[in-house]
Amino acid sequence: MTKAFILDFLSQHKNEFFQKYGVTKIGLFGSYVRGDFKEESDIDIAIEMLNEKKSLSTFFALKRELEDAFKLKVDLGIESTLKPIAKKKILKEIIYV
Repeated sequence: MTKAFILDFLSQHKNEFFQKYGVTKIGLFGSYVRGDFKEESDIDIAIEMLNEKKSLSTFFALKRELEDAFKLKVDLGIESTLKPIAKKKILKEIIYV
């Protein structure tokens, strides 16, 4: 798994994720962006969703779809709900598609 592969996948499926889950923004951050990932590393993805689509079931359905596609654990977060310290760190390295 590479950063380029993940970003390409997210970019190719962005419209589908909007239609199915209300995802308005999606980006990759963490070890895959920094290039210090290991075989057991998860994939860190931040999203924003339309309020009318925001629910636990929708969130976990997207998480499952991403994990099935990548065959790796995905750490999925909603950017607007992140704590300020975490958000500041993530925003420094995130790559949006």
